[in-house]
Amino acid sequence: MKHLDLIGMDLKNDGLCDLFETYDVQVVYEYDRTHENLPDQYHAEIPDLGLQFVFDERQIFATLFMRQVEVNTFKPFDEDDERIKRFNSKAEALQYARDKGNRITEGKADFMGEERDWVRFEYDSFSIHYEYVDSKLRMITIHAGDAQQSPGCDVLKATPLE
Repeated sequence: MKHLDLIGMDLKNDGLCDLFETYDVQVVYEYDRTHENLPDQYHAEIPDLGLQFVFDERQIFATLFMRQVEVNTFKPFDEDDERIKRFNSKAEALQYARDKGNRITEGKADFMGEERDWVRFEYDSFSIHYEYVDSKLRMITIHAGDAQQSPGCDVLKATPLE
């Protein structure tokens, strides 16, 4: 299975059920306990693989957080997915986007005293967000849905360097 195969996948998909059973994963239901009209969500985590899954209120895949951890066991996901690159730096990701003409957004944030650089590649039905701390890749996030429709998202068209 490839990480992007999760897009549109139901929480009760046989492949996901097998994966979650193999790693003894507990699925946590999170509901709007504070009555703020927030949608319900389901979370599942496989710490040994650095993965956290988020499903929407309909139990459909929404987001996958992929922390950079060393995996010394069986890897259930195909790492050769050309659609998900592992960029060693933000500069490398930006250069790739310029060369390929990918739609991207980029930025920096200070979160709890930690400087974070990021770049998000935006596609029609998903986005891939790369987060860097101390110039090292910390996490890749796959989010299902049209990134252009996200509130506050200003999409930039990467242009080749002159």
